[in-house]
Amino acid sequence: MSLSRLDKKQLTAFIPGTIVDVKVKVGQQVKQGETLVVLDAMKMHNRILSQFNTTVKEVNVKSGDRVVKGFVMVVLD
Repeated sequence: MSLSRLDKKQLTAFIPGTIVDVKVKVGQQVKQGETLVVLDAMKMHNRILSQFNTTVKEVNVKSGDRVVKGFVMVVLD
């Protein structure tokens, strides 16, 4: 899981891959450690977790989307 060093509220893809599942919606309250997105990369499912208690502000991916390294998948409030 990777958060942008410039803005810890932007959840970015740490490696190119395919979105397997999106576990959150805009406006949803999430807790630290909760899975937000599942990213398939190099035949491994990587759970992207929330680093703190917050609210989901934007969701920029859906299941089946291919993402490049650095793509902003979720923005937290």
